Formats: sequence, structure tokens, C-alpha cells
Amino acid sequence: MTPDRDEWRARTSHPVMVDTRSGAVGRLVETSASAVVLEPLTSGPEWTVPTAHARAATPEEVAAALAE
Repeated sequence: MTPDRDEWRARTSHPVMVDTRSGAVGRLVETSASAVVLEPLTSGPEWTVPTAHARAATPEEVAAALAE
């Protein structure tokens, strides 16, 4: 099932990042010099990622995370 356009935009109103350690995709909630805090695009707890292991998500990665 594909989310409608408004739902997708609401879920991605913040920058979306990938935790390169696990491939998990999440909305950027908080940043510091050494880490970022991400929250899943669907449901689940926030998690902390060292900045060296975070990068911007591609549109394909966002779509795949929303489809889960």
C-alpha cells in the first residue's frame, strides 16, 4: 500500500536520514556535534546515531521505509 501524497509529506516534513550501521531510516529530531536523534517514519522509539554513521536518505529509501 502506498501512502497518499499528503501523508508522505507529513511524515517527511523534517529531514530524513539513514543510520548507515543498520540501514534504518528516520526523521531527524535533534542534532549535536557528535550525534543525531532519529525517529522512525512509521512507529517505534527514537534512537541516537553518531554523526559519522548518518547520511541523507534517498527518495527510494524513504519510499521503502514508508512501505514497511
